[in-house]
Amino acid sequence: MLAHRPPILRAASLAVVALVMASCSAPAPSDTNDSLGPAIERNAQQLEEALNQFAGDQPGATVITDAQLRSMIPKAQQWLEDVEVNPSKCGITFAAPIAEQLQNSVMGAVEAGDRLITVAVYPDSETLKSQWDAQAAASADCSRYSVKVDGESRAFHLAKQSVQSTAKLTEGYVVTGSDGKKTSQQLVVRAATANILLGVQQDTNGATMPEHLAAAAETVDKLIEQLN
Repeated sequence: MLAHRPPILRAASLAVVALVMASCSAPAPSDTNDSLGPAIERNAQQLEEALNQFAGDQPGATVITDAQLRSMIPKAQQWLEDVEVNPSKCGITFAAPIAEQLQNSVMGAVEAGDRLITVAVYPDSETLKSQWDAQAAASADCSRYSVKVDGESRAFHLAKQSVQSTAKLTEGYVVTGSDGKKTSQQLVVRAATANILLGVQQDTNGATMPEHLAAAAETVDKLIEQLN
């Protein structure tokens, strides 16, 4: 479905899906003593400028702005609603429209080769911590699931990876997907610090995964430095 769109729209769609999946889990109780740090104020223009600086060191990188991402929200929501996930608890339940849930956040993304880097600035660190805890719990409960879309089914397996960065919280997974004929792997790293959620996604395999994991952690560190 996404493959037939122009590259910038396809990347924007994927970025919105990634951001939505991180923000639409039911909020979980959060330990207020486990702080992510004081919030950092960034509007859409400031975030775009920071991402442009970051992308300047990445050959062929393209920045996707908050406005471009928001323009893809209706299509992303429709796509997510059309997806059948088994078990159903591993899917997304919309407590409110995506645009409403993300209206107080600032978003941006960078497409660099086969890497997609997403950034979301939440209104406060408590909201982000609550969403992080909910997503972490969902990942733990949904290490195996299947997805059916456009009549095609794929089975997925999440394998947690050890990863560290300068962010307050960091976690990584290798997501293995198979339709019974073809198997692919993707590395997903997400990190949270202050009120900023960072994500790095990249196609990987067993041989390149350690290198990709280290590069993702380095990307997180560089972005945190850029945004501070």
